[in-house]
Amino acid sequence: MAISDKGGSAGDAVFCVVILAACLLCGAIGLVNDVGALQGILDAAGRPVGRDFINTWTGGRAVFDGMLPEIFDVTRYHPYQERLLGVEFADHNWSYPPHLLLLVWPLGLLPYLPALALWSVATLAAYLWACRLGRAEGRTIVLALLLAPATYVCLTGGQNGFLTGALLIAGLGLLPRRPVLAGLLFGLLTVKPQLGLLLPFALLAARQWTAIAAAGLTALALAGGSALLFGIESWQAYLDLVLPLQTAIMNRGTGMFTTMMPSAYVGLRLLGVGQEIRTAVQLLLFLLALSGVLWTFARSRDPVLRLGVLAVGTFIASPYAFNYDMTAVSLAVVLLALRGLRAGFLPGERLALAMTWLLPITVHWLNGNGAPAGPVVLLACFGYLLWRVRAEIRGRGNTGLGTVPIDSGA
Repeated sequence: MAISDKGGSAGDAVFCVVILAACLLCGAIGLVNDVGALQGILDAAGRPVGRDFINTWTGGRAVFDGMLPEIFDVTRYHPYQERLLGVEFADHNWSYPPHLLLLVWPLGLLPYLPALALWSVATLAAYLWACRLGRAEGRTIVLALLLAPATYVCLTGGQNGFLTGALLIAGLGLLPRRPVLAGLLFGLLTVKPQLGLLLPFALLAARQWTAIAAAGLTALALAGGSALLFGIESWQAYLDLVLPLQTAIMNRGTGMFTTMMPSAYVGLRLLGVGQEIRTAVQLLLFLLALSGVLWTFARSRDPVLRLGVLAVGTFIASPYAFNYDMTAVSLAVVLLALRGLRAGFLPGERLALAMTWLLPITVHWLNGNGAPAGPVVLLACFGYLLWRVRAEIRGRGNTGLGTVPIDSGA
């Protein structure tokens, strides 16, 4: 079925407004409840305000306190955090490669709360700037993203989803005109390697050799620089202690960890499926997502579809991913919704986009109630994206490769 060229109906616009209004209401209620439940610097769950930012800040402080590579050892790490804040709180662990410290060490110069404020404002601003980069309807995009569930989760969780989202989005936006700078941003994205799982394949399919070289050199420089400054022992500790811990979280973790992960691997585990079957299914989904990304970046010239396929495909492909990292997915949904309002939606596309938009919040309820449907939602969105890629290729009779300027959002 062809995509409608008559534009979206008034009902579509009302549907979008209702969803955004619901997000605003839920976000406001959530913030009021969070603030009301604070007990000093701790929230109702016994975690510092800003939650996971305590990890980022601890990393910065550890640089100055000579606590490297001890932060990679969970048995030493959390007691060190409690000494820093002077209170006892729920366990945390460091889960990043050492070169993230090159980006966050200045935060260790500030007290915790001012550092949290600076981090939140700076990374959110970078994310919104990247999302507006070269796009029309910038104010609409920013307003929608400020109300996005992924934004709420990332902001209240003190996570780095704004930073990683900005790196991916800006990198893709700059790729046609400034491949070296785009490659540098992609190289920085290696601080969260699971979010760049499909990116090298996308660049290969698009024949972006300059960006590939720049990304590789940047990643090597970051790894080498961190080994030089923090010791090769930090990388050894990351490999020996952190990676096994992340694997253990996927296979045996309980509580909040599992409710925040929309991956098929974790979802199947919650349903009681054995590890071998989980691994096989996750591998099949990785290959599916990889195929879609390769096809899209080799054949499509549409930056919105490229962004969407890569962002959504990454969460299908990765067994270890969290809802607060879905910031790039949120932008893709906004751009697709705006396009649908102008040119019409595919049958069922509205529902798929709405469910994907809400997934960073609804995944808590779905996973927590034994109905881990997150992968199904992502697959539905991915299918619609590929449907639109097919229509775009057919519409212009494209059989080759090519690049285009930064997308206008149209």
